[in-house]
Amino acid sequence: MKKNNLETKRTEIFKISIQYIQDNGWNKNLFKLVSNNSEYSYDEILALFPNYHIDLLKFYFNQLNEEMSSSFDNLENIPSKTHKKIREIILLRLNIYAKQKKLIKKTYFTIILPRYSKISSLLLFKTVDQMWFIAGDKSTDFNYYSKRVILAAIYSSTVLYFLRSNFNYPKTVIFLDKQLIKVSKIPNLKKKVNNFSKTFFKTCGSIFNLSSIKQ
Repeated sequence: MKKNNLETKRTEIFKISIQYIQDNGWNKNLFKLVSNNSEYSYDEILALFPNYHIDLLKFYFNQLNEEMSSSFDNLENIPSKTHKKIREIILLRLNIYAKQKKLIKKTYFTIILPRYSKISSLLLFKTVDQMWFIAGDKSTDFNYYSKRVILAAIYSSTVLYFLRSNFNYPKTVIFLDKQLIKVSKIPNLKKKVNNFSKTFFKTCGSIFNLSSIKQ
């Protein structure tokens, strides 16, 4: 079966899954619901997503990353400075989330659970890595990791604030700008981050403790 055909099937299954995710969340029963209410058999769905809903979750975040990249490429006025590009990319991501409120809430309520710590760390890393790639970052070695750790902290806290504020975009923009200002005022932050950043992303043990971040 051709790759394009496989991706088409995965996309179709994901679209069918959305309503069930919004109603029941992400769980192993998801594919049974999809197979009972579509032309896809349970075995066919598992062939496309062998790790059950975890693979579907990865597929969803890949789609989000692709949409984020496309949205940035289609901007009429792309900022010239890297830090402004990063700010714009985060805001674009929030706009995407605002269009999928129920799905995003169910998704984040799932990935902050302790048993999803490894997959949530992986998804977080891939997201911030894509953000830096879009922004044109070419850093290597420790600088590569430190930038991603810093952005992961800013991005995670901003998304949490966005969800807690019931998708209040204006307030979240203010919150994001405050986080960016805080980082710019800490000249030694990168040196401190270098001590643990590489280990953090290698182990992918857990995402940032979002519940402890103050608004």
